Amino acid sequence: MQILHILILTLSLPLTTLATKHRVDEFEEVFTRYADSTLIFSGSVPFSAEPKNVFIVSKKGDTVSFFTYHYDHNDLPRYEALPDSLGDFIREKQFPQNVSKFGPFFSVHEIPVKDGLKIWRQLMELNPWKMADDNSYGSGCPPIKKVTTDEKGNTVTEERLGQHDLHTYFFDLLTKNGTKRLRYYAPEVLEKACPGKDGRKQAIKVKELLLKAFGKKSVFWTNTDRRSYREYPVVDYFK
Repeated sequence: MQILHILILTLSLPLTTLATKHRVDEFEEVFTRYADSTLIFSGSVPFSAEPKNVFIVSKKGDTVSFFTYHYDHNDLPRYEALPDSLGDFIREKQFPQNVSKFGPFFSVHEIPVKDGLKIWRQLMELNPWKMADDNSYGSGCPPIKKVTTDEKGNTVTEERLGQHDLHTYFFDLLTKNGTKRLRYYAPEVLEKACPGKDGRKQAIKVKELLLKAFGKKSVFWTNTDRRSYREYPVVDYFK
């Protein structure tokens, strides 16, 4: 009987695997329902307290709309006169991050209709839905080799993989037919170190166009005087 139970469990595993789907994000659910096409752009930095920012451009018929989502712990009231534990409790209750994404951290970015259509046309000229990403050609660069000769005349080859823990960009491209997800690890830095990836070059142009449209210098922008992460790191990849 125990053997039969194990056999039944084993046979059911592939069915369970096939039925598993990725968790649908709230932005994906809403914009798939209410727009024809949507581009969602965001970024992340490992081991960083940078703000969570999202830029969204959607098109419904002849209407192009722009939105931002911005959550930064540093923007929240500090309540300096209160004990830290009480201040943290009040702040988390007043500004919970786990509420709807269309809550207090979500904003409609006003832009003239003519300008919105122009930006959408420029985005479509870059063919974002046809871009290849790191999942297609890999991220990073080949090791940098340094060949030297030691004091005995032996040839010594050193390999260095370059800089790590840089930023990553994410694009979610939504239509009624489905979602395409793209990711790019530090494309500006890698295109300088080992150029030639068309997808990376397109991603940089899309990013620059979006930041110009939203009036931001970085996807990691802050609302405070705190200096945000630089997408072009000070430390050069080759040094």
